[in-house]
Amino acid sequence: MPGTGLLPDPGSVPGTGPAPGAGLVPDAGFVPGTGLTPGPSPVPGAGSVPTTGPAPGAGLVPDAGFVPGTGLAHGTGLAHGTGLADGIDPAPSAGAAPLPLRRISSSGPLRIGVLVSATGANLRTLIELQRAEPEGYQVALVASHGTRSKALDLAREHGIEAWPGDFDARCGTASRARTPGERAAYRRRARQWHDGLAARIAAWEADHGPLDLVVLAYHRWIEGDLLTRHHGRMINQHPGDLTVLDADHRRVLTGNDPVATAIRLGHTATRTSCFLVDESHDGGSVLCQGPPVAVRPQVTAWDQELEQKRLSDRPCLEWTVRAFAAGSLALAAHTHPDGSRAVLVDGVAMPPGGRRLTAAETPEGM
Repeated sequence: MPGTGLLPDPGSVPGTGPAPGAGLVPDAGFVPGTGLTPGPSPVPGAGSVPTTGPAPGAGLVPDAGFVPGTGLAHGTGLAHGTGLADGIDPAPSAGAAPLPLRRISSSGPLRIGVLVSATGANLRTLIELQRAEPEGYQVALVASHGTRSKALDLAREHGIEAWPGDFDARCGTASRARTPGERAAYRRRARQWHDGLAARIAAWEADHGPLDLVVLAYHRWIEGDLLTRHHGRMINQHPGDLTVLDADHRRVLTGNDPVATAIRLGHTATRTSCFLVDESHDGGSVLCQGPPVAVRPQVTAWDQELEQKRLSDRPCLEWTVRAFAAGSLALAAHTHPDGSRAVLVDGVAMPPGGRRLTAAETPEGM
């Protein structure tokens, strides 16, 4: 597609045309406060179950040197054209009705699009869900910001249309945008690139049918049309417990490396949060949290994340996708202390963190 910066994928399904992006090594130099791309987050992982560390609102002081940004993309668009009646208002007025989170298609399997950057662990979870229940789930499209992601190869191995892209070549990297002017220019380029991706997805949907849900395992921030078109239907897997708040009710474990931050703060466990992407940075409503994973003595942040990927990421994503497909999720009219809208599961209001899974509910072999 001219002007979009998307690359043809020689390995994808014939007749699909060019496509965006993939696994270039994410830029660790994310500029705080800019909405620019954060760096990669290590692959999650860790041991068993116990306590999840400090409770929400426990007055933890965020690390002043911690870099905002999640290592997973999410965005800053307006909420309309989403398949929801009026989009999502992050600060609903008193007496507002609950807002159901709904699929677009009226029948058939839930059609899922996945934005990827790295190894494809979350994509593999979705592919295995599709393989087990093909009548219920279909991974229909995979796209990335670069060209070298293993997730793209995984998609092609399973016959899924996979789009690589050239984000860094077109937009540069956030770490090199040091002045206000450079940061503004980078942000404009990034938004234009993602707007091009949104337009390409819209054209693809016109030919192949709509995507019901977009899952992010993606190392670039998203703004503009891509978020707007899928608002209320875009979720992000984040390797930190987003219920841990500081004294001012701000989320502590946001950003590029929440597992390392949790270990540094002395938390006894870590867990994955799956949240609804909105205009904030890691501030959306948390739909589900995977089981807590114990922090073993002397464990590195990398090894902890690897274990968390296995024991917390996978059940968290699978539960969320199943609940979305079943029409079980809605946003309540009230908000939690951190300002995010509370989540309803089958009409029942959830605490901060949404549906909080335990190890007993999610055996290792799932």
